[in-house]
Amino acid sequence: MNRLGWAIGAAAAAVLVCVGGPFAVGFPKRSAFLARQEPQACGLIARSSPFGEVTSCINLGRRTPPLPADGQVFLLLETGTGTAVVRVDYSGTDDERVRATAVEVPSWEAPGISHETGERIKTGIDNRGGLKADPWAVQPA
Repeated sequence: MNRLGWAIGAAAAAVLVCVGGPFAVGFPKRSAFLARQEPQACGLIARSSPFGEVTSCINLGRRTPPLPADGQVFLLLETGTGTAVVRVDYSGTDDERVRATAVEVPSWEAPGISHETGERIKTGIDNRGGLKADPWAVQPA
């Protein structure tokens, strides 16, 4: 086989991996699942917050990582113990068997945090005595 043949074969393989790869790991299905779950995330956290009463919840965005979770939603909370950023990790793309756990994350891990909000988050973490790094069950509650 000549160089042109190898180049065409390599290009075809690259296209196959780039186009077929996301489907192989179930990305479209997981992304659609997360889009259905995202609007409910604030309600789930408000019912199970270890930070006290949630007075405000803002959805910061979602992410569909290749592994380990099927999807993640980031929330900015104003609570009785200060400002917090929470990541909700979803697993089980079958809507009837959805599992969700939450964990507090530092401000740099969440998308779209301004410097001022980051400082409020740091103050909240200090007031609580550090990050709540142990995940807690959100769904089923």
